Amino acid sequence: MLFSFLLLLVIGKIMILEPLSTIRKKIELFNDGIIFTEIFKNLEGISPDTDALLLKVHTILDKDKIMENAKQQARYLALQNQINPHFLYNVLESIRSDAIMAGVPEIGKITEALAVFFRYTTSKMESLSTLQEELNNVENYFLIQKYRFDDKLELKIKLPREDEEILKTRIPKLTLQPIVENAIKHGLEPKVSGGTIVIDIEHSDTVLYLSVVDDGIGIEEARLVCLNDKLSRMDANDSSANEGGKGGIALINVNSRIRLLMGDEYGIHILSTPRIGTEVCLTLPYMFEQTEGIG
Repeated sequence: MLFSFLLLLVIGKIMILEPLSTIRKKIELFNDGIIFTEIFKNLEGISPDTDALLLKVHTILDKDKIMENAKQQARYLALQNQINPHFLYNVLESIRSDAIMAGVPEIGKITEALAVFFRYTTSKMESLSTLQEELNNVENYFLIQKYRFDDKLELKIKLPREDEEILKTRIPKLTLQPIVENAIKHGLEPKVSGGTIVIDIEHSDTVLYLSVVDDGIGIEEARLVCLNDKLSRMDANDSSANEGGKGGIALINVNSRIRLLMGDEYGIHILSTPRIGTEVCLTLPYMFEQTEGIG
């Protein structure tokens, strides 16, 4: 209805005030899909009310904005698929059953943990998960890693006291596990003695603060500056996720997904001291509802 009304106004104006050749050219452009909101510029300046109405139309019918939103959704799905390993859940379940029947319960336990981990990463493909689900996935993943490293790793999770509501807040799926995996691979694994990872969680009225701290080998200053530079200047339209280099791809992918879903004011920053450890700091909106338009 609104579109038809405005189109009639435009046609009336150009029929009265513009020569036939100009009218024919604009009609051809409109039919070819080249002119979209631009055709309504013919109404600009008639009155303040008309200008306000046109501004609303430009917002609703902005073709470029619609196309960019579609591109952002495609980028988000591509980045998520890079992180999600699509393993065969049913095969792992069969191995678990065989291990239990063979009297090897420890193998059955780890195989079950693998199956749960892979099921989480390949199902429930909503844009967001609860913080509780993300922490459960991290703990399950850490159980698998402890089996690999013979209990040389330790995980601690610090939550605000008497604040169970925080576990219901929504964050992008697979936000924490890739960062924990990165900390193990590049921070703790090079240490013969293993180490500890601490996930610290706080929030204000509007912002959720997550930090993943390890006491690993740390990051050299030049590398740290380069990583933080990529993270800080990358916006939701950046496609440079594969330019992170060693140890950076996972962090850049998570940062990009946060910004695609939540906005450029959120994301990741890294603090690190060589031979002391690394802290990956995440800021996200403190929210309890699923976002709209992506996922």
